[in-house]
Amino acid sequence: MDDAKADAMTPVETDIETFRAPWPGVLVEMKAFVELWFLALGNRRRATALRILISKSLVSQAKLQPHVQEFRASMPRIPDCRIEIKGTELAAHQIEIEYRR
Repeated sequence: MDDAKADAMTPVETDIETFRAPWPGVLVEMKAFVELWFLALGNRRRATALRILISKSLVSQAKLQPHVQEFRASMPRIPDCRIEIKGTELAAHQIEIEYRR
């Protein structure tokens, strides 16, 4: 069986972390979480998607930039991992990391 077929058969799991720190300082906390997640788990897990959800109730559209742009530029490059930053109706900011073991 080749790697692509093996990947397709491996279930995708999701780690979710919630953040409530004030804007824009919460972005530093979120970046540290992502970096530590990847550092701690090394090759044991392979991320396929990283979703950063910014709570619309905590941050207005007018206050997003330039902070989100700077945050996106500072994120580590993660091979074969889709990175999304989008708004959410949730009451807190959230990071979702989908991965395979």
